Amino acid sequence: MKNPVTAFRRFVQNLGPVEQAQIVASTAVIVSMATIISAMIVTGQSPRLMDFISILTVGTIGFTNVYFSLRYSRQLDEQRRQLLALNTIAEAVNRVVELDVVLQTALDKITDLLGTEYGWIYMLEPGGLARKCTKGTTLGFLPLDLAARNPPSLWLHQPRVQREHLAEATGRIDPAFKAMGIQFWASIPLRVKETVAGALIVAGREYEMFTAKQTELIEAFGNQISVALNNARLFQRLKQSEEQYIDLFENAPDLYLSVGRHHQIVGCNTTGAAMIGRPKDQILGKPFEECFVESRRLAIRELVDRMFTEGRGLRDVEEQMLRSGDQPFYVTLNSSLVFDEQGATITARIVARDISERKRMEAALIHAQKIDSIGNLAGGIAHDFNNILAAVLGSASIMRRRLTDKSPLYKYVEIIESSSRRGSSLTRQLLTFARKTETIVRSVDINSLIEETLHLFQRSVTKEIEVVTHLASEAVTVNGDDGQIQQALLNIFLNARDAMPNGGTLAIDTSVTVADAHTTSQFSSIKPGPFVVIRIRDTGHGIERTIQNRVFEPFFTTKDSGTGLGLSVVYGVVQSHGGFINLESEVGRGTTFSVYLPRAITQTPAAARARRRRLPRGVENILIIDDEITVCEIARDMLAGLGYTVYVEHDGKSGVEFYRIRQSSIDLILLDINMPVMGGKQAFEELRSISPLCRIMIITGYGKEGLEMSSFSSRVNGFMQKPFQLEMLALTVRDILDGRQEAAGEVAAS
Repeated sequence: MKNPVTAFRRFVQNLGPVEQAQIVASTAVIVSMATIISAMIVTGQSPRLMDFISILTVGTIGFTNVYFSLRYSRQLDEQRRQLLALNTIAEAVNRVVELDVVLQTALDKITDLLGTEYGWIYMLEPGGLARKCTKGTTLGFLPLDLAARNPPSLWLHQPRVQREHLAEATGRIDPAFKAMGIQFWASIPLRVKETVAGALIVAGREYEMFTAKQTELIEAFGNQISVALNNARLFQRLKQSEEQYIDLFENAPDLYLSVGRHHQIVGCNTTGAAMIGRPKDQILGKPFEECFVESRRLAIRELVDRMFTEGRGLRDVEEQMLRSGDQPFYVTLNSSLVFDEQGATITARIVARDISERKRMEAALIHAQKIDSIGNLAGGIAHDFNNILAAVLGSASIMRRRLTDKSPLYKYVEIIESSSRRGSSLTRQLLTFARKTETIVRSVDINSLIEETLHLFQRSVTKEIEVVTHLASEAVTVNGDDGQIQQALLNIFLNARDAMPNGGTLAIDTSVTVADAHTTSQFSSIKPGPFVVIRIRDTGHGIERTIQNRVFEPFFTTKDSGTGLGLSVVYGVVQSHGGFINLESEVGRGTTFSVYLPRAITQTPAAARARRRRLPRGVENILIIDDEITVCEIARDMLAGLGYTVYVEHDGKSGVEFYRIRQSSIDLILLDINMPVMGGKQAFEELRSISPLCRIMIITGYGKEGLEMSSFSSRVNGFMQKPFQLEMLALTVRDILDGRQEAAGEVAAS
């Protein structure tokens, strides 16, 4: 039972100024009535009915006035307090924009205004309701049995109040809450754009504390919180957007600079600082033109002045900027301008894109075009040189056939032949460089090739580099293209030279080894067997272990002016010859490349010479069409010496007309490609139109690939590259006449 004195004291404390005035007025009425009645009694006057009615009426009206005034005053005062509370909540939650701070501030203010001891705020997230803040306890509201008995779906979308005395056991309030003295809890939904986003929950120890009016008040509080929550989420999205923009700005792949009217840099992104190679504090405030090579600074200053004066941004302006250490790099500049209210330019936002790689590619393209031009020139020179060599080598072949081994002139003929073959090899390398010949597989003496390559290499090195060779005494022969192998060796030699700028030793060893299955198992296309090993050592600076597995990659280089193709060419040549290559290197001690090429079994020179003497002969009629008179004479003498009847024409048109007249008697045509009046390709078509079955062999100073023979490669009967020897000509002609070569494809295969 409540204490009457305590209740009266609380009643008086809750009275407002208006209520207190009404009580004073009511007390005055009562005192007046008591005074009138007392005066009547003292004077002995008997109260009249009318006086009694008047006094009763005045008292009734006074009390009625006091009652209703007091009642409505209490209501107004309650509304005032509610408005003050709402204003307090609104000010509190709208003063901050951080979502977590908004929620905690709202919970603190509401529990204080309502006089409740405990509170929780939960927000809906993809995984369900998540507790964001609490008041008065660390215990969560939802994990308790209360949440199981009253699932959120029952109370989340609308206000809800639950009460239970401590002594009761209806299950409305969890025992864990009762242990804390809680006898009621209430919840209201928190909404964002008419969608439930969470719930506010308060709980207290007084059973009757939470009335219907307080329910309306807390719902009003919830509305205020919802508004603040919406603002906080908008702010959070704005903040996230700003963070994304900042991240995009800072980590964009280009250099972003903000430049003021006085050329000072006022903004720089992280990528830009890394690209320049300086921290931001060393860039900000620095004149913009100082970021460029010295020779361009005045022009850049004038460019920026003109940009601000004319109010026009930059568009794809190519310049050279400087990294730390004064290393230049190419960029393209683009800009946009920021204007003030009067339309004057105040800041320029400049984007610099690193185009160094593009410049390198452009330079590589120009270099490739130059190489292509040089290749075309080299191909033309090689073609003409081959025609000259054809006469020399052919003449030597005829002379050798007519001399005995014991003749004093025989060795000179062999010298002429050997020199001509070396010249032919050089021209073939030129044609290979110009991509106008196919690779020719032949027996290659590695020791001789190394000596020849070193002879070329030693012209490009200083005396500070000592070259030491230890070549095997036994035969080290492989089947392959000597030009390609020589190029691979030369590339390794040049790499060794570059690794020894201050001098050193270059050692080349050759040996023969047998690679077993275990050794070749790491290479899928390599078969076990005998290999020729070429080991090349240098005493240079060595290769770091971290990049050793990349040295054979195309375009990978550690040189400032390197192309990155040298060792990739070596790797390709070795692989195409069925071999493999190993690398051993130690920084400061040098590098060793070990090249393994399959060994070839060769015949003795005497046996080869004996076989070359047994040349096939014939009695057929052969027409030679070539503009080179010396080549025609040598070829005619070679074939005539083998028993053939030979006719010669020196341009395509006369050759076609001769065949048109004598076609029935011509068994084979030797046709050059580059000729005046009518070229070889047109002559070929004319000849085949006369007789589709006529046999035609192409002879040219170019290789097959340089002829671009795709249009008629399947129709020619043979191909031979100048210069040629008697043995080669005799065998090829006989094979075609006997029908063993019916197409160029078969010639290539043989």
